[in-house]
Amino acid sequence: MRAAFSLIELIFTIVIMIGVFSTIPKILFSIGKSDSFALKQDAFFQAVSLTNIASLLAWDENNTDETDILQTKSSYFECNLSTKYRIGSYKSSNARVCSQEINASFTLESDSGESDYLLFDDIDDFNDFAVIVTTSSGKTKYKLYNQVSYLTDSFISQSTNTMTIDLNLSTTSATPTNIKKFKSTIEYAGKRGKERNISSFYYYSTNIGQFILNSRSW
Repeated sequence: MRAAFSLIELIFTIVIMIGVFSTIPKILFSIGKSDSFALKQDAFFQAVSLTNIASLLAWDENNTDETDILQTKSSYFECNLSTKYRIGSYKSSNARVCSQEINASFTLESDSGESDYLLFDDIDDFNDFAVIVTTSSGKTKYKLYNQVSYLTDSFISQSTNTMTIDLNLSTTSATPTNIKKFKSTIEYAGKRGKERNISSFYYYSTNIGQFILNSRSW
């Protein structure tokens, strides 16, 4: 029976132990990177889902009861008082007319009884709506900030019959325009808890009335 290790065996043992312990930090780092990637992936899926939901909602709360194009008090897009058609539109069997009696809402906010986003019925309800995902200890993983604003649509050339819309020029004022911008921003909290914006998703909704599907019994 051997009484002790030889010097060579001891050196080989130390070398093997160094090799084993040197891989542990790399494993822990890889696990951390995997968790971080999974969280960011989940945040992206959430943002895409919310953007998709917003794209299916009515342009305005009044569109849930009214199918016509709503009035926005925009001098360039007012309805013709006699034909009830918007400037630049044409008469056809399936054309949607402007409503001369019903205006667009003047507020960008959710309505009563719509605290859950699954109950939202128009795009305005998403304004200032946030999704905050936290750990069991209350530490923030990521946030989704959603905002709805109006795009300016007042620059129109009468000579060329064209209109220029700046997709970055938006406002949340009480004067509605005919285009709304939905924006969902992902804010991710890193290891040190510092939050930073990593991506944004956009959807643009226009005041063109609502579609109606007629049904009949078979």
